[in-house]
Amino acid sequence: MLYKIGKSSAIFNPMAEEDFLSQDEIDMLLQSLGKEEEEAEEEVKYKPFDINELERISPTRLIKLEQVINRWIASATAELRGIIFNLDNISLSEIKTEKISDFVLKIPLPAAIAVLNVEALNGRLYMVLDTRLIYTIISIIFGGPAQPYKVEGKSFTKFEQKIINNLVEVLVRHLNTAWVELIREGEVQFVGIEDNPRRLITISRNEIVIVITLEVEIEGFKGYVYLAIPMKTIDPIKDILRTADTESGDFRDVILSNLMGTPVLLEAILPTLVMNVHELLEMKEGDFIPLDPRATDSITVKVAGVPMFKGILGESAGRKAVKIKSFVELPVRGEE
Repeated sequence: MLYKIGKSSAIFNPMAEEDFLSQDEIDMLLQSLGKEEEEAEEEVKYKPFDINELERISPTRLIKLEQVINRWIASATAELRGIIFNLDNISLSEIKTEKISDFVLKIPLPAAIAVLNVEALNGRLYMVLDTRLIYTIISIIFGGPAQPYKVEGKSFTKFEQKIINNLVEVLVRHLNTAWVELIREGEVQFVGIEDNPRRLITISRNEIVIVITLEVEIEGFKGYVYLAIPMKTIDPIKDILRTADTESGDFRDVILSNLMGTPVLLEAILPTLVMNVHELLEMKEGDFIPLDPRATDSITVKVAGVPMFKGILGESAGRKAVKIKSFVELPVRGEE
């Protein structure tokens, strides 16, 4: 049997429909190929090159700088407790590096930035007092609670500026002492207070600074003091800062010297007396409160509110005095 071959003969071939794609299938194929090219392009990601990453001093390697900070905290805390009566503790929170532009953005207004100068070094240091911490201290000085005033960006008054200066002078004095004893390169000098954080950006917004954060605890409130040290400032002494000071004798002497000079309050507590309300209301000026005859043998002396000695009441050089007879046995922490 013969078939006539022509252009229309292909329609009789049962495999012809499987050999060719429909227009819809061609469109779907083209669309999928375009998506594959887009996904391949998205996989190629580029990260901008930061020239500041070429040479950066890691703060975790500056062992002696951390020793300076710890000594600074220990000595400054003792004196600040005489100014801030409810001060619980000052501790090192963290040490990290960041761009000075990022650090400036975190400084709240009104700003209290102490500008410090270090002899023989390239540049300055910046100490920032947390605004909420300042207002908390002011509240305590006036007999208020350890809660900051509402901060609304207003400028500090002259009285508040005086308090800030006093706090900064104490902190700088102890920082300088620790710096001179350990680093022995120049002295830390207080230049003045700056209120505009943007003035700290003197050369480049990408300048790297070491930010040391101190946490100040006052009756449950936590405030912060920041010390920002530009990398370029400590570059001449970076080798010194990387070296640990293995001699702890001087450190111990400094701590003991500051502890020995810390003022403490001593109280001689007489035995208590029980009176009823009628007897109390009948008392008038000139009356005497009778004490237990054995009171002279049972005087408790408290040091900073903690019972420390037992003594007897007497006189010394014409003044009332307590003669210490024994120490009070303090309970071991954790035992009832």
